[in-house]
Amino acid sequence: MQHLNTLAQMADAATTVAELTRRSMTYHFTVGDRPTFYLHTSRAQVTINRHAERHIEVRAELKAPFAWRVATDQDADGVYFVALRRPVVGGLAYAHFAIYTPADAHLMLRLDRCRLAMEGVSGVFDLPPAAELPLLLDGTFPPAITLPAPAVNVAGDETTR
Repeated sequence: MQHLNTLAQMADAATTVAELTRRSMTYHFTVGDRPTFYLHTSRAQVTINRHAERHIEVRAELKAPFAWRVATDQDADGVYFVALRRPVVGGLAYAHFAIYTPADAHLMLRLDRCRLAMEGVSGVFDLPPAAELPLLLDGTFPPAITLPAPAVNVAGDETTR
């Protein structure tokens, strides 16, 4: 019986620790036509979704929430969402931000070493060259990708393999 009590206490302690190390938050912003959404974050996963509703929703899943500083603002032009890691303890942090915006929203994303996924998005995207080599979310460099050289036939034209 004492073993069962000890196991129950350990399970309660593990649940408490898990609750301290994770937090889910949802932010809702009612917007008009053609709003702007600005996001600034670092080393996080960001998923952009479009919808037909007149609001912007940000669902934040924070691991080590004590290591994040989150600030939001809204004015007549749009919604501003900033989530940055705190110095020192920020190295422990990870986050996933699921963004739901109206289809006519203008998106401005200031991302530093983030993983970006876009769902239901159309348009022209201009991505500037990277100032440095990209890092994976765990802080390591991705493996090099080597593409095979095209085969060449006798006439000198490229052929497929």
